[in-house]
Amino acid sequence: MEQERCQYLFDRYVCSKATVEEEREFMEMVIRPENKQILMEMLQRYMQGDFTSVVPSDAVEDKLRVLIACEQTAPQAVIVRAKRWLWAAASVVVLVTATYLFRHKQVPATSQAVIVVDAPAAKNGAVLTLGNGEVIQLDDAANGALTSQGKVAISKSSDVVTYKLVGKDSGAVTYNTLRTPRGRHMSIELADGSKVWLNAASSIRFPSVFKGRERHVDITGEVYFEVARMLMPDGKHKLPFTVTVGDMNIEVLGTHFNVNAYPDEPYVATTLLEGAVKVKQGNREAGLLPGQQSLLQRNEGQTLTINKHVNTAEITAWKDGYFHFESTTLTSALRQFSRWYDVDFIFEGREPNDKIFAIIKRSNNLSTVLKALQTTNSHFTIEKRSNAGTGEKLIVRMQ
Repeated sequence: MEQERCQYLFDRYVCSKATVEEEREFMEMVIRPENKQILMEMLQRYMQGDFTSVVPSDAVEDKLRVLIACEQTAPQAVIVRAKRWLWAAASVVVLVTATYLFRHKQVPATSQAVIVVDAPAAKNGAVLTLGNGEVIQLDDAANGALTSQGKVAISKSSDVVTYKLVGKDSGAVTYNTLRTPRGRHMSIELADGSKVWLNAASSIRFPSVFKGRERHVDITGEVYFEVARMLMPDGKHKLPFTVTVGDMNIEVLGTHFNVNAYPDEPYVATTLLEGAVKVKQGNREAGLLPGQQSLLQRNEGQTLTINKHVNTAEITAWKDGYFHFESTTLTSALRQFSRWYDVDFIFEGREPNDKIFAIIKRSNNLSTVLKALQTTNSHFTIEKRSNAGTGEKLIVRMQ
């Protein structure tokens, strides 16, 4: 009876037909150790059938993420589909709320991470500072018109702030700043139609309307761009778009790219998905092709290198609502969690170099995310710090 019910729920989940109650029931079945074999058999049956019927669309791909933990000593056939779909025969299968993770070694049954903390996921919100010094708290602002600057109307809809030119603007250029604190995220559509996504703890400084022979913005943190095509007044040449990150400039000609420039990361990473960009720092410069990434090291020499083989799905997963880790250290993952959940992690003893392979939905609470990592080979405990004072302080101890 249990197996029949599990199969029914599995089929409903794959086809995106499961109700909220059915998804909850299925996840409760998934985490029970006695159901591992049942889940493995279901996965194998799907793999042996018509593959196109298993993953018929991107909608199903985005709906179902499969956690696979497998032994290094017994690798089996792996089928890889474009756009980050992975199915592999393995010894354990666990599904976690539209999430997949996989590790190269199982966690011994006696090694369990202690999770006694929680924090809600980041939500829509930001602080918009206008050129005249006016500050608008977007967390509290209702959808609709916010204000105007000259011939530019500024409005908000859910998690997007929109700047729209409603006439010919002949006034002075006014610079605004959109900033997301930790635990917040926001998007903005600039007056030229360019779309920009801000991860938590990020900012963009931009003009209310672009004028002259160049479009220019300044950013901090992590920002994803979809730059709109715009012509110069002569109607023949593209209007350049440049991004400044500290002392580094990115020259753009109509493109999609991601910049990760958090100060606590070891490098500034610029990843190109479409079009072309040129990264410049001092007397060094590098041109990028789609699928390539420039890395500006934060060491004394500030070495600029190019990575020609990048998993862009991993880089941009945050924009689509996922944490995506591929051979990522637990320390690096916790830095992301710190910004997203607005908490501070403090290591007692050694910092881990354990590698994590995971995709986890960012809408999950912190406790759910940490429990998902508990299924990997990362042996750690996380507890609240006593007398934490201001801000949430979480102690990480490696086992």
